[in-house]
Amino acid sequence: MTTIISFVSQKGGVGKTTSAINLATAFAFGGYSSLLVDLDPQSSIRFSVGINNSVPAGTKELFLKPSIPIKKLVQDTDHENLDFIFSNMETVKNERSVFEVGNDSKFLQKRLNIDKDKYDFIVIDAPASTNNMAVNAIYCSDLIIMPLQCESLAIKSLKRFLVAFNDLQRQFAEKTLRLAGILLTMYDRDIEVHRRVSQQIYKALSDSVFQTIIPRNEAIIEASALGKSVITYNLNSIGATAYIRLMNELVDKFSLR
Repeated sequence: MTTIISFVSQKGGVGKTTSAINLATAFAFGGYSSLLVDLDPQSSIRFSVGINNSVPAGTKELFLKPSIPIKKLVQDTDHENLDFIFSNMETVKNERSVFEVGNDSKFLQKRLNIDKDKYDFIVIDAPASTNNMAVNAIYCSDLIIMPLQCESLAIKSLKRFLVAFNDLQRQFAEKTLRLAGILLTMYDRDIEVHRRVSQQIYKALSDSVFQTIIPRNEAIIEASALGKSVITYNLNSIGATAYIRLMNELVDKFSLR
């Protein structure tokens, strides 16, 4: 049975794409077959894994050409157990056309259902927004992760997201939208505001926050610059260890083994 997990945030720069890449890689490293889908028009995943040339098919065809099987949109890479569907909305016209199809909030779910059982996990990187693409990701997901940077504006960002998420839960009453948890990212225990914000969030939401915290770590930054996941770049780093711990926490918490 396939589990679909989406990373969703209304705020950019919180480690959303990095976390999607590294969680999907952690699943693959653990022996699970995984598919990573990039719904962001900025194509961040493609560049973050070192694919600098254009791709023949991807998100554009996923939405605009439903007759094309999912397997023909998947790109081969050197990542064992991990496949990719890259974003290739290269023009404003493409982006608008995809967003128009995305008016049907159930479109992505119907599309992925056709061939999803090939994978143990499908990880989706949604745009930093609550636009059509993000709503499609939320609707088709079994579990939703909200990455949150430990900074002074985090509480406001969190409140906005939870209000929007509650609105979607009411709008899609027929579907159980499940927030897997809030993932604290870019954490530096030597910075007082990081300690204070994390304490406030744990105190207010307790079980809704992952025990795993993603640290601010040079290896994560270096890996991204080199077009790699931190797990393939430096498995012994605290960044890689954190993402493997997140994978194990998810698997244990939701009985996904």
